[in-house]
Amino acid sequence: MSGMMDKLMALLRSPYPVLGKRWKTVVLPSLLVFFILYFLEPFGISRMEGAKLPVLSGFALVSAAMIAVVVCLLPALFPAWHREERWTLGKDLLSTLLICVLITLGNWCYTAWMFSLPLNLSLLAVCLLWMLVISPFPILIFMMWNRNLQLRHNLQEAMEMNARLAERLREETAAGGQSGTDSPRVVLAGGTKETFTLDADTLLYAEAEGNYVRLNCLSADGGKRTSKLLRITMKQAEESLAGCIYIIRCHRAYLVNLKRVLKVSGNAQGYRLHLEGCEEAVPVSRAYARAVKGYFEKEG
Repeated sequence: MSGMMDKLMALLRSPYPVLGKRWKTVVLPSLLVFFILYFLEPFGISRMEGAKLPVLSGFALVSAAMIAVVVCLLPALFPAWHREERWTLGKDLLSTLLICVLITLGNWCYTAWMFSLPLNLSLLAVCLLWMLVISPFPILIFMMWNRNLQLRHNLQEAMEMNARLAERLREETAAGGQSGTDSPRVVLAGGTKETFTLDADTLLYAEAEGNYVRLNCLSADGGKRTSKLLRITMKQAEESLAGCIYIIRCHRAYLVNLKRVLKVSGNAQGYRLHLEGCEEAVPVSRAYARAVKGYFEKEG
């Protein structure tokens, strides 16, 4: 049970793409709700007398207003909570639940006003039933739409970075494989007397492991891969390597040598960097994606 809860919490904390076009998230679900009510006529709407268009349009407008509160107003009031690099699956589910609650309450009040009904719990239960029946369709559609939109965006940017990598490789090949700069010697030291000296260019990536940082490097001749576990924080390692502009933080737990990147791949969560001599890929979190992309743009 504990293991399942840990996996669930890890899933809820996992990064999730934020809404790309917020106005579409307000307008399109509301239109979908209107079309469902107008053309399918559920919940006794087929027996409604008089003009249905203005009444059903009211339900769509109420839904749009409630969605706008969550996806437009709240991000403006609480920007830190809604920061892109901090958005998670759990936050997105909580936001979706809040939208459903607000739409239910909004339609409860609108229904009571439109049909001169008492604003009681029975009517609230009916509105809640409507929400439970209708809401899965727009929620599922827009979750898939948002993830696909983010996937296309990340794949496009990965292709652009790969094009710049290919251009850099051609330039280095034309120059005889020399980058034109000497590799600086860097000394990494933490809170203990232990230190580690390396040629910066040989570093592949550094990964945090508890109170330690594992340095993954290539030998000086670029052949054998080595690993060194050093008692140091990621912040201390980052400060020691600050003079090497091509070694940057790409994730809360990773530093990467961008000169060793061979390929960039993208998915709905972000990017992954594939390094020479490494089977594993290094993740790029959203908080550092702009810095990684900026380096390749400058180098390209």
